[in-house]
Amino acid sequence: MKVQICMLLFAICLCFGCKKPTSVDVLMDGNYTGVLVISNSAKSVPVTRQVSISLKDGKFNITSDVGSTLKSLSGKGTYNFKNGIGYFADEGVWTADFDWGMILNGEYDIRSSGADLTLKRRSKPQTNIDPATSYATMSYEYILKRTN
Repeated sequence: MKVQICMLLFAICLCFGCKKPTSVDVLMDGNYTGVLVISNSAKSVPVTRQVSISLKDGKFNITSDVGSTLKSLSGKGTYNFKNGIGYFADEGVWTADFDWGMILNGEYDIRSSGADLTLKRRSKPQTNIDPATSYATMSYEYILKRTN
């Protein structure tokens, strides 16, 4: 009888102790709009750019409206994902007169919950930096909402 009560209490603790995830780490086909947030550790206010991304059958297309004074960001390429990481390969040819970190290319951590999608660029930590010198670090995060 004691064993059965202990097993029942253990089963109840397991049921209530397990938290179900509220997000899924997948890329769903569709059209998304939102912003690219560019954070710089040397500046207190991040820069944002309006973007639209279309994901369909392993291919992406991205456009932005950044105004007439800045270089427009647009591109296309392929993507896949595995274990919450998105791998994007841009097919464009780019000039050197803007921040290449804005290009949707490389590895991104994926967070998704229904209509919301966040892609945060993964960066490798720099190990060969002189400790006496400080460097600014940049981060790039797409915060998107599905439009269809």
